[in-house]
Amino acid sequence: MQLDLDNRVSLELSRAKENNRLLHVYLFYGGDKKTMLDEARFFAASLYCGCLECNTCKSILNDNHLNVKHISIASDKTMITKEQINDLENEFSMTSLVTGPRVYIIDGIDTASVAAQNSLLKFIEEPTYKDEVYGILIAYDLNNVLTTIKSRCGLIRFMPKSFEQINEQLRLEYNIDDAFILASIAKNVNTCKEIYQSEDFALVKEMFYDFIKVNNSKDSVLFYFKYRDLTKQQLIYFLNILIVFYHETLTSHKLLSSVIYDKIVTLKQNTSNEVLEKRFSLLLAIETKIKYNVLEKNILHELIISFF
Repeated sequence: MQLDLDNRVSLELSRAKENNRLLHVYLFYGGDKKTMLDEARFFAASLYCGCLECNTCKSILNDNHLNVKHISIASDKTMITKEQINDLENEFSMTSLVTGPRVYIIDGIDTASVAAQNSLLKFIEEPTYKDEVYGILIAYDLNNVLTTIKSRCGLIRFMPKSFEQINEQLRLEYNIDDAFILASIAKNVNTCKEIYQSEDFALVKEMFYDFIKVNNSKDSVLFYFKYRDLTKQQLIYFLNILIVFYHETLTSHKLLSSVIYDKIVTLKQNTSNEVLEKRFSLLLAIETKIKYNVLEKNILHELIISFF
């Protein structure tokens, strides 16, 4: 089976496993369906072997392993139902006939009703199972997942494959850095071109360049006061750029010459993977707060305090 995997996610989960830091529930979001599902199956297989060639790995990848439960929207339904969650809880409350950890994968948790999500929350908070259990929740719209569930999961954002494709297209018309920034904040070329003409683009570009130059608390204070009155849309753009920037710093091996890619190389050389991953995780956590009634300047302040 040909798997589409996100190398950063695979590496992050592998390191957590090696260091005994695996969380019991992860929430995948931001990527395409096949990549996130493949990553979930690969994670389950890695708990047993991870070679992808043995009978155990193959059975997991093909959704045929007794200890791996894959829940998705039924063909005659439009959402994950409460009954499916209840069935999961009942099944996992019984001792498995197969030795090894148990894994549940819920593809489309964002479609589940509040009642279904609350049932899942209870399952997470008050486990009735005796075996070692891990969960992977897959969401395509993070806004539709209960805050209480998100707070109990390790949030893992995938980078859309569209970023690389759009970035390549834009570099035919724009300079390397403008293409990088535009591809970070929009999902199609036409939208990128519209954003390029806007005042928001000019501001977030300047903001991003200023941010990657900040090296100490004094500079961070100046940065905050300069940009604290930014709008919600500008903040969304800015965080998207930072998320892609740190994702590329963790995973990219490109040798392009530009302000951004030169900074990526410098950051890789002078910053440990642990710090880079910590900052990346922080950005993902902060990103989720934009959807709620949190003042933009407070989110920016939290970002700066946590980084510097």
